[in-house]
Amino acid sequence: MGIYFVTDADAAAPIRDQVQAALAAGVRIIQLRDKQSRDAEMTALAHELLPLVHAAGGRLIINDRIGVAIACAADGLHVGQGDGNICDIRTRIGPDMILGLSVGTRDQLRDMPATGVDYIGVGPLRATPTKPDHDTPIGFNGLAQIVTAAPCPAIAIGGIGLQDIPEIHQTGCSGAAVVSAISRQADMQRAARDLVTAWRTQ
Repeated sequence: MGIYFVTDADAAAPIRDQVQAALAAGVRIIQLRDKQSRDAEMTALAHELLPLVHAAGGRLIINDRIGVAIACAADGLHVGQGDGNICDIRTRIGPDMILGLSVGTRDQLRDMPATGVDYIGVGPLRATPTKPDHDTPIGFNGLAQIVTAAPCPAIAIGGIGLQDIPEIHQTGCSGAAVVSAISRQADMQRAARDLVTAWRTQ
């Protein structure tokens, strides 16, 4: 998956601008995350973003909102440990939509269904201001342990910057999810391009 961009509703730049910058730099997985907006608002924004993402050959993943993912026919849905039974969620979204699950411990990994989850988001790697309610950071050792045991592709997330890409790649991760490393940079497209280049040259 490479660099996986999660939108930042609290950043100065509008979400559409964030997404366009990431896509222009070569990012192909975009997760739409907005904890504050209503479902109708998020659905409308997803409908606006989908053509942009698809035109670039990318995929749009919806964070948490199962109803929004279904309503806008998104490419995927990403959920956390408290968002419901994974088997039930898979039934609701159907067999073709990508389904990602946040995992932060080996116990959570063991409790995950044998089928139905397409990838896991592993973290947080370290503390991050874009998600104040995050779990305890797991560090690179914790990340490597979960990635090694994972039955599906894993993406690192949580406070990740450009300098972390080589070590994340070495753990066996299929990608690295970033938020502020793109959304809160003065030149978002250049920041995203640097991340994409760093991943591709590992």
